[in-house]
Amino acid sequence: MKKTNYMLGIFLLGILLFTASFGQTIAHGYGDGENGEEEEPCEGEEPCDEEEPKEDGEEEPKDGEEPKEDPKDEDKDGVDDDYEEENKRYVEIWFGDNVVEMASIKRTDDKKDIMDLRIGYKEYGLSIAVSFRTLTKVNITDCEEKVKDKEEGESEKETAHGDGCEEWIHELKLRFEVKFQALVEFVDLNDNGVFDYENDTCIEDYGINSFQPIIYTPINISDDSVLHYFLINTTDGVFAAHIYFPEEFVSVNGNLVAPTQIKIDIEITNYDYIEDNSQLALYTKLFSEDYYEEKEETEDEKDGNAVNEKEVFTNNEGYIGIFSWKETAMIDGIEMPVLTNELELECEEDKIQRLLFNYPRGNHIYHDPKIGIVFEEISASEFPMIIIGPIAGVVGLGVIAAGVFISKKKVR
Repeated sequence: MKKTNYMLGIFLLGILLFTASFGQTIAHGYGDGENGEEEEPCEGEEPCDEEEPKEDGEEEPKDGEEPKEDPKDEDKDGVDDDYEEENKRYVEIWFGDNVVEMASIKRTDDKKDIMDLRIGYKEYGLSIAVSFRTLTKVNITDCEEKVKDKEEGESEKETAHGDGCEEWIHELKLRFEVKFQALVEFVDLNDNGVFDYENDTCIEDYGINSFQPIIYTPINISDDSVLHYFLINTTDGVFAAHIYFPEEFVSVNGNLVAPTQIKIDIEITNYDYIEDNSQLALYTKLFSEDYYEEKEETEDEKDGNAVNEKEVFTNNEGYIGIFSWKETAMIDGIEMPVLTNELELECEEDKIQRLLFNYPRGNHIYHDPKIGIVFEEISASEFPMIIIGPIAGVVGLGVIAAGVFISKKKVR
């Protein structure tokens, strides 16, 4: 036994010495001439093999790494085309009296969800309400019996979607609202750049409460996607909201907007100031089933899609409603800072909070907030899941999209 172990040890030692010697020979001669000497520059007619020059910004792959392929981005919006295709949505629109209602439905067959959007404009201000619901495909366990009964003429509830053995159920995940209610003219007595109710002088409360007819313009993004644009003006033209709702990722005025976001450009024109040293604040109310929280770094900043933004958000089990804005605005053509007050509770019972955007004085003010939905720790492959089991609360896909609203006019 000892002899066997001894012979095995000698055998392994021989392999080790051979490997080390072989590796040293290769390492010594790699890139050099024979015997480890440096190679002379190439001579004669044949040119030396030279590496192709790298383009600016192109990184050379590290040892052991596969070279990275550039993402496909034919429309040059900074989003990979395959990812963009997977997240496209259909948008249905209904017009009513002083209201526009929309249902944005994800196109992917087995991973659907609905984002409902309601724009209201009347005596209480301009409001934008958002709700989000998941759609889950259900496989019917007793499908064959139901199909047989249906063939025999017995009454049977119509399937919501599929070939008779699949239906969809929906579940509300999140609901929140932002309302632009008034412009406040004030004199900043303590010179801190924001309107303080206790310290500053309120000169006028200009209610955003009388509107012109809405103007709707569909703008083609691609062969099968539309950017829905709405212009809402007050009767006197002082306050306007430019609202953009896309069916796919799109750049609007240099800002990337996702298909689960609404871009709102606020425009204030020729406000009739009473005092010579006053400025304006936009009085905004926030509604949600839970309180909003403030965040310095926005979701778009994390993803590299925006800079110099601020955000408040409301979270329900990983479904996050965001309201973000740039920390600057264009004041008479000059980019200037926009300051906001800290979130304040206005009505504890209804969980209503208020937020004020304080603008430097100017005749033309242009600012661009955003509202939207993001998902926390929910991967695309898991959202929503396909489940198997009995049906409970089944509703038709078309009913979910259309039955929520009472409409007067439908647009596609």
